[in-house]
Amino acid sequence: MNYILDTNILIFLGCGYENRISKKALELYKNPESKLFISQISFWEMAIKINIGKLIIPIGLKNVIALTRQTGIDTIPVRNSHILYYQSLKVHEKHKDPFDRYIVSAAVCEDMKIISSDSKFDLYSNAIRIWDG
Repeated sequence: MNYILDTNILIFLGCGYENRISKKALELYKNPESKLFISQISFWEMAIKINIGKLIIPIGLKNVIALTRQTGIDTIPVRNSHILYYQSLKVHEKHKDPFDRYIVSAAVCEDMKIISSDSKFDLYSNAIRIWDG
């Protein structure tokens, strides 16, 4: 099965906070049968948050990007199909985060499940979130 990691999962992994990841999500992460992806948009989100002082990554973003490659997490580039799907997503009053909404779009277009602790992904009926934690 193919899974896309939410940005928060990548941050937990990059900062050494595996204990913040649910047992089920961590099992999927460590399972060699799981095909894991991260959206390129997540790196952009992290760069913005680092730049404005909302996020500190001790190992640095460059090393997080390298770590994803080293651990077999493939990067999904921004694609026109994702952008066009994003345009049609219902805007929920409780969830307007553009990065999360892009991850939903990529997950639906690429037929992937989302690994995230953020229950707001559940607002999107076409997206399937994995957590149970």
